[in-house]
Amino acid sequence: MSLAVGDEQLALATTARRWLAAHAPISAARAAVESDEDSIPPWWPELAGLGWLGLAVSEANGGQGYGLSELAVVVEQTGRVCLPGPLLPTAAVAIALDRWGDDDALVRRLVGGEAIGGVAVADPSAAWSGAVADVMVVPTGDGWAAHQAGEVEAKERPSFDATRRLGAVTAHGPGAPLRPGAPVAELVALLASAEAVGVAAWCVETAAEHARTRRQFGRPIGQFQAVKHRCADMLCALEAARAAVWDAARCFPSGLPEPDDDGWRLALHAAMGLAPQAAFRCAKDCIQVLGGIGYTWEHDAHLFLKRATAVRHLLPAPSTSRLTVAVLGAAGVRRRLGVVLPPEAETVRARIAADIAAIADRPKSEWNATLAGSGYLVPHWPRPWGLDAAPIEQLAIDDELARVGIRRRHLQVAGWVLPTLITYGTPEQQERLVPSSLRGETSWCQLFSEPEAGSDLASLTTTATRTDGGWRLDGQKVWTTLAHQCDYGLCLARTDRGAPRHEGIGCFIVDMRAEGVDIRPLRELTGMALFNEVFLTDVFVPDDDLVGGPTQGWDCARTTLANERVSMASGSSFGPGVAALMDLAADRLDDPLVADQLGGLLIDAHALAVLGTRTTLRALAGQPGPEASVRKLLGVEHEQAVQEAGLALLGPDAAVTEGAGATWTSGFLGNRALSIAGGTSEIQRNLIAERLLGLPKDP
Repeated sequence: MSLAVGDEQLALATTARRWLAAHAPISAARAAVESDEDSIPPWWPELAGLGWLGLAVSEANGGQGYGLSELAVVVEQTGRVCLPGPLLPTAAVAIALDRWGDDDALVRRLVGGEAIGGVAVADPSAAWSGAVADVMVVPTGDGWAAHQAGEVEAKERPSFDATRRLGAVTAHGPGAPLRPGAPVAELVALLASAEAVGVAAWCVETAAEHARTRRQFGRPIGQFQAVKHRCADMLCALEAARAAVWDAARCFPSGLPEPDDDGWRLALHAAMGLAPQAAFRCAKDCIQVLGGIGYTWEHDAHLFLKRATAVRHLLPAPSTSRLTVAVLGAAGVRRRLGVVLPPEAETVRARIAADIAAIADRPKSEWNATLAGSGYLVPHWPRPWGLDAAPIEQLAIDDELARVGIRRRHLQVAGWVLPTLITYGTPEQQERLVPSSLRGETSWCQLFSEPEAGSDLASLTTTATRTDGGWRLDGQKVWTTLAHQCDYGLCLARTDRGAPRHEGIGCFIVDMRAEGVDIRPLRELTGMALFNEVFLTDVFVPDDDLVGGPTQGWDCARTTLANERVSMASGSSFGPGVAALMDLAADRLDDPLVADQLGGLLIDAHALAVLGTRTTLRALAGQPGPEASVRKLLGVEHEQAVQEAGLALLGPDAAVTEGAGATWTSGFLGNRALSIAGGTSEIQRNLIAERLLGLPKDP
């Protein structure tokens, strides 16, 4: 995976990765480390010939005329090889002079690789490529100025990251000032954050590869859950950072920032708060997974640790970004997210507009039934229940429904059960149960989990025994949501006790009012009783209510849990939870601990929203990615952290159950279920490590 989304960006990322592998492999970084002084790499002219230095420079000045998104795609790839040399500062200086300077000829020299750029984000005593630069951009106190060779005195400094060395720069004279308000530091921070994503990606891939192949105690170390979870958490940190950098690159101002638009600044500080820290964390964790091998000079891991550490400390500290985001959020600044549908969506819109308008003209009490009968309730489902809608059609339908003010009824558990009936059920089962369930006339629960088979459904012990005309079910189910209110339950039961764990399981439709069904409410720690225990004692299920074959239950269960639709939530990247938290913290932002925690939660909320946007765009492009799985895990833990932060802000009021205390304590207690239901967070980490990183399953 990469920052790239869409065919053109993916092709650019592939080209960059191949060129770097051929011309600037990791051996080039090692050669730079062993060199006595900073120098220009031998392949610099060829790199300049690729046009990368001018990707985000105007065509009038010899550039490619693209935006920072395309440059960030390339810079990410350079992070994967710990690219030595001055590409990042030279590209940044070329952009800065193109957008906010006046020397077009100098821009063209930078784009062509004839001049080397150097930049100091804050301190001229630690300027990137300062000792080899022909053009230095340095802060002036109230702005920025460009100095050419002869106008500065530069001295190379011993650098922690010897692949891209620092120089102490002393300017003589005022230089050529850039336009007031030029966001040079922000530009450099964005590019450095994109590079940090590449560094983190190398670390994740290297750790996962080692965990797949390194054997200890007679098995690959990737089978050990502790290693799996470390690698999964590395991937989650990487993908959250990648999403934030991607969003910051696409909304970075092409000129001087508008004074009333700080949404780009919020996105940028989210990237700055996540990406350098993700690289730093992943580099350390990579060495931990590698063990003694990673602690050697011969292994490449130390190069990436040093690059990550240097970038993290040359940019403003992540705590600075968290504070900035907290202040911006409290001031009402929001980053508005959305997806611009491609032109072909208008063809879809024209075709469906009349249908949806006709539904809107009917009495509101008829909307749900009409949506269900027309396929617009679940358009991603196959006909006749849905419309076989492709992602672009789904989003166009969502837009049209929102435009006329129609909200779909939530299917609750039926949204998971009905895809199983559509896939494996008989025509009679489908006709009997699907339409009424879509209309909300028939309700469902899932009889899956058992006391000894929660996340591990294959361990279920409920049995189904053959009898005349059907089956007899015996066993106990637990954590069954709303079983006491439902008409039917979809039940997994073992039909062949001698078969392997995932075989010999059947899927049955159980009438929840049938003889032998005993439903006992389970009072939860919230005091409510939405969950239930369900005891099945000699419950007869006719053959007509077996879904699929007698041993297809596991396939049925996987269909039930895997069905998802493409959707796009638009609006603020902050959800209602952190919005409420901001209200609670409004008069406490002068407390640095409160501001830091709030800013961190706002950054996480933003990254989660952007992960959702990237998931949608990948669906439109037919390019699946890891964002959905990562977002599921991170979203659960984020929601729990928000509730805990709310309790902390309440202080003693969190110990009472009235007023604000009642709201936040009930939210805190209710959210305890999020990291358990539907597969615990620990199981989710296992799945991420196994399915996305290829780590071996535990036998």
